Amino acid sequence: MEIFISDYLELLGDSFFNPQKRVYIGYLMAAFIIALLVQTFLNKNSMLSSIFTIFSKKIWLSNSACYDYIILLVNQVIMMGGLGRLIPKLAVTTFIFEYLHIFFNGRVSLWVNMPSWMIAVLFTLSLFLFDDLAKYIVHRCLHRCSTLWAFHKVHHSAETLTPFTVYRTHPVEGIIFSLRTIVVQAIIVAGFIFFFGERTELVTVLGANVILFLFNTCGANLRHSHIWISYGKIIEHILISPAQHQIHHSKATKHHDRNFGTILSIWDWIGGSLCVAEKNENIAFGLGESSVTYNSLRAIYLNPCSEATYCLLNSLKKAYTKMSNSVSVIRLSISIMVFLVFACFGFVGIAETATKSKVLNVYSHRQPFLIKPFIDAYSAQTGVKVNIVYASKGLAQRLQAEGERSPADLVLTVDMARLNVYADKNLLYPVVSDILKANIPEHLRDSKNRWFAFSKRARVIVVAKRAKDAQLIKNYEDLVDQKWSGRLCARPGSHVYNRALIASFININGVSVAEAWSKGIVKNLARRPQGNDRAQVKAIYEGVCDIAIINNYYFGKLKFSEKSIQRKWANSVNLIFPNQSNRGTHINISGGGVVKYSKNKAEAIRFLEFLTQEKAQNLYGSINFEYPVNLKIPIPKELMSWGAFKEDKMPIIRIADLAPDAQKVIDRVGW
Repeated sequence: MEIFISDYLELLGDSFFNPQKRVYIGYLMAAFIIALLVQTFLNKNSMLSSIFTIFSKKIWLSNSACYDYIILLVNQVIMMGGLGRLIPKLAVTTFIFEYLHIFFNGRVSLWVNMPSWMIAVLFTLSLFLFDDLAKYIVHRCLHRCSTLWAFHKVHHSAETLTPFTVYRTHPVEGIIFSLRTIVVQAIIVAGFIFFFGERTELVTVLGANVILFLFNTCGANLRHSHIWISYGKIIEHILISPAQHQIHHSKATKHHDRNFGTILSIWDWIGGSLCVAEKNENIAFGLGESSVTYNSLRAIYLNPCSEATYCLLNSLKKAYTKMSNSVSVIRLSISIMVFLVFACFGFVGIAETATKSKVLNVYSHRQPFLIKPFIDAYSAQTGVKVNIVYASKGLAQRLQAEGERSPADLVLTVDMARLNVYADKNLLYPVVSDILKANIPEHLRDSKNRWFAFSKRARVIVVAKRAKDAQLIKNYEDLVDQKWSGRLCARPGSHVYNRALIASFININGVSVAEAWSKGIVKNLARRPQGNDRAQVKAIYEGVCDIAIINNYYFGKLKFSEKSIQRKWANSVNLIFPNQSNRGTHINISGGGVVKYSKNKAEAIRFLEFLTQEKAQNLYGSINFEYPVNLKIPIPKELMSWGAFKEDKMPIIRIADLAPDAQKVIDRVGW
């Protein structure tokens, strides 16, 4: 209960301090300033009179406004109870992503030379346009379908408008809009990641979509207010003004079913539902239905359900008596589908609430077979079911687009630079855990407790056993000696593993030394950079080269591979842990963190703690051939048989800090 209350208060406060939310305090302040300017200069009121008008007690303390506040508080509890996690959005996104591979018979990359900023603009604009159009369509359906209107009435029952009226919605309407969000984001995000990969970025301001940020900053909260602001006839054919949305809430018959748009009014213009605000009208808000009142929680939450049921049954009755009428058949079909959807929501919501504390959803950059042993061990120990969604790229972009509706609880990834992307985009939750602090050295965790390392991997040198002279290599710096010309293999320098190594050079010696070393590597290559670390060992076995740089665990995977040919590759090389007499061998990490909007943070933290304890730390060594981060856990015998080594103790965050400089070096030397 304590955790529930803590999460509840955190999410409630998040509404005011998160720029992705409509009532973010910055947007409210901007709306107040705009309203004050309009009242003072356009309406020619005194400053004091304007303030009293804006904060009128008749508005803010009205019975209608008070129910806005209550609904906000109650709906937060309902959404935390499970309705906010009904549909696995990433599953839909992944399905579309994988289907595109089938449809195009493989991966397609578009406009490979297009600047990243242009792709980011295109992605941001596409997401905005598709999202705004979908909102218009759904909003129009809420008005035109009697069953859906039964729920949407709750919003239109407001007789005074405040910025908090945006939260005056029935939970079923919240579900409908969540479904809309899932479809929109799944299509756009999956499509862009499929065609543009890691170049897909969202243009944001303070973590919010830049277009929505501008919309909210320019007075979006005045849409639900008594402050009349019109943009003029021409602009209101493109953008919805606060006055136009107030017209939408009018109880006057002439204003019914007008201005469904959220930001753009072009959809209303095209759909014939546009109504421009030509003058300052004295509008009365509400339903205008004397027989319907929403002045109690029972009326707000239960009456719409009974009314929707009546509409469904009435449709069934009419369809039964007029089955020959094709229109009735269509209505019957729609009614049945709507009923089934609502029924499914109810059952799923109950199941989700009952099992919430027993399920964890993990977004993983690590391939499933690498982390499945940890999942199985944790489930066996705790009884918690863990769902894994794997993707090599694009998970950060998905999380960013999903926002608070994301089903994810945890992120697991490899490489410090990749892990820092999540922290940099404000996608991780600061974790307070004495266990994590005790088990993970300070240089291997975030100073703000957003991410943590769980295993270490050493960037080692492998040399052919047949090459006797190569056995004498001691340092990374030795690889640029001219005598190794044509004898070195490497994967592309821009891969995160090599970029991290170059970043470590920059940390020790600066950019110029790192660039000279990288240039020497390129000169000594036996072939163009290609393949993964396994491919480098294979090239040594085949005699293409004698020397390569790999992560140590690849050697273990090859040595114990089920394929005999891969075991031969491993047996053809020796490992060298470089720089033992100076800075130590470069290491990188696998790690993770709790997603900012996880609905199950307590269990997520418990899973992270499990990954730093004896059972999981031993698994990292025995199964993945990675080194434990917990210094109290002995290094497995197999890893020790390869040789003890001194590691580079630089703060691991420096890899992320210097990654941009390292990439510039890579680009300049053509690695």
